[in-house]
Amino acid sequence: MNKKLYINTINKDKKNEINYLFKNKGIDIIYLDYNVNEILSDKVEYVVKKKVITAYKHWRLPVVVEHGALEVEYLNKFPGALSKPMWDMMNDKICTLIPKDQDRRANVVSCVGFCDGKIIKTFLGKTSGEIPFKGRGSNGFQFDPIFIPDSCDKTYAEMTIEEKMKYSQASESYNKLFDYLNDIN
Repeated sequence: MNKKLYINTINKDKKNEINYLFKNKGIDIIYLDYNVNEILSDKVEYVVKKKVITAYKHWRLPVVVEHGALEVEYLNKFPGALSKPMWDMMNDKICTLIPKDQDRRANVVSCVGFCDGKIIKTFLGKTSGEIPFKGRGSNGFQFDPIFIPDSCDKTYAEMTIEEKMKYSQASESYNKLFDYLNDIN
């Protein structure tokens, strides 16, 4: 496939991950930088559908968006798709919301949305793991310092991009998008 893919994001860290994921796929990534106002919902697929429709209406091009969610089991899967505002307010203090003797299991979810004006599709990726007692590492973005994937002893923020992408929920969701685009072309 040698094609253009328009991805709407203003997040430079997401751009780095996308560049890594698509580096040998034969797709030219074109970044669009419309700052989509995100609706408040804990449902990641709902947020992504609204974001991708808004981005499509702005650009009038087939467009892709992505949104992440942190689902902490002890907090009944909160903050979910509200992870960014919660992280912006609390940073790694989120770790202290879970008492030391309680289950620290969590999932991180990536939802990629595609809209071409006729079709709206979403692609989910999920990684299971746990929340440490405090944030660790300086790589990555948002909740990367407070998520340890299963079978690892490092947080995402302690990993190189190569290490992180082996476990990453974004790898899974973008690979599903890539497979979908191959199927329709």
